[in-house]
Amino acid sequence: MHLSRDVIGRAALGILDEYGLADVTMRRVATSLSVAPGALYWHIKNKQELISHLAELITAPLFDASRAASTPAVLCAELRRVLLAHRDGAEVVLAALSQTESPLTGRLTELVRGSLGTASDNTTDSATARAEAAAEGLVYLTVGAAYVHQSSAQLAQATGSPAPAGDVASVELAVEFLLAGYAQHS
Repeated sequence: MHLSRDVIGRAALGILDEYGLADVTMRRVATSLSVAPGALYWHIKNKQELISHLAELITAPLFDASRAASTPAVLCAELRRVLLAHRDGAEVVLAALSQTESPLTGRLTELVRGSLGTASDNTTDSATARAEAAAEGLVYLTVGAAYVHQSSAQLAQATGSPAPAGDVASVELAVEFLLAGYAQHS
């Protein structure tokens, strides 16, 4: 088998979906690929980089060309959907967003900022700053809400408690509030 970042990432994503983030280790990924753990380090330097790569794989559907015309609310709904499509998906993306060297924060923020209808080359510095803050807020709101939802559902499953009520409507309402505030001040 020819190892590559993508092969390693896909194997790690399979482990993530089946067992959760706690079981995604370099050793486990290597074992699933029938290679020595050291072989992975030619392509992925450490677990933080593996998490960043997993986050890129999870969010990849958001960056296809058809999303260019999406509204911020649609992008947030799609972001939530791709996060919840993978076990611990929101936690992985949240971990990647917390890494200063991860480009994902900028990519997600730029995607949402572009959907706000602002072009940085013909807006004032304050308008650009507001658009950037709104986009970043929408990303963090969406990822954070998905993380809380996923964690609550897993806790309910582990304890035999009733599953939490779907919070989609409240997240959508919060996105609407943020967008309304942005529209009022732009």
